[in-house]
Amino acid sequence: MGWLIPVVEILNRFLDWVCEQILASFDAVLGAITGFLLITPNVTGMPQVQALTGRATWVVDTVFVLAFVTAGILVMISGGDENSRYTVKDLAPRLVVGFVSAHFSQLLCGMAIDVANGLTEALSDPSHGSDGAFVAIKTHVYAASSDKSGLPAMLFAIVALLITVLLAMTAFSLVVRFSTLLVLTAAAPLALACHALPQTDGIARLWWRSYAGCLATPVLQAMMLQAGQWMLLDPQYMKPALGKFLDPGPIFNLFVVMVLLWYTVKIPGLIGRYMSQSGSNTSFLGAAVRVVVVQQLTRAVPGLGRARAVAR
Repeated sequence: MGWLIPVVEILNRFLDWVCEQILASFDAVLGAITGFLLITPNVTGMPQVQALTGRATWVVDTVFVLAFVTAGILVMISGGDENSRYTVKDLAPRLVVGFVSAHFSQLLCGMAIDVANGLTEALSDPSHGSDGAFVAIKTHVYAASSDKSGLPAMLFAIVALLITVLLAMTAFSLVVRFSTLLVLTAAAPLALACHALPQTDGIARLWWRSYAGCLATPVLQAMMLQAGQWMLLDPQYMKPALGKFLDPGPIFNLFVVMVLLWYTVKIPGLIGRYMSQSGSNTSFLGAAVRVVVVQQLTRAVPGLGRARAVAR
């Protein structure tokens, strides 16, 4: 049985090497997202975005000039009858809103980004800054790696690998959000110009929902990381909830880190799902409200329900 001792030593050295590589990957991914995850860069000042926005504004100007000319020709041909005056009266405010919002789209985008960054900064702890949660995560991961007695090397390697994967997924979502923000900002003039027609107003509303989702993601992630930061930096916050004599150990802290990062990864998907379904939810809610109002009016006005039944 003496041959088991060298095997155990080789296995322990292999696990130590695996843990070192996982920690190196953890440091690399954490360093890539620290300082950037909870900040929305003001992409309106980028030369590429300004060039694309200028071209989009030129397209909007051309289309609106053609639209105004066509509307004038149609009014002249129709002789200015009541239907044509009603159509012009209905579409004129939409055309003005679409034209103005398209030309001031970059100003609106810049103001929205500043508001989102202000909310993110307000939700962060002034004593630790916006990166306090990442500092706490790194502190607990390295504390668990040095605790050889209370945490097996195999379990630490598995948990640290899961944490590194979650950090990599967070970094990937950061790149996706930044790319989406670039495209939405560059296409803002074209999208906001769609307010000009009732048929294309849904495109402009979809742009608003998508842009709001991109800006709301770091705000909600800041709230989640701030809550996790309080638990990780001061375990005394968790003792009243866990029990008077229960002391959170390194494995429990690592589980808190995993749950915290898992929720951080899930936030962009939840916001995207909500933004894509908000239009249908709004229409359904409006229909439900209309049904309730009609029912209440029918019950409140005597004879109204009987009149509707006879009409049917």
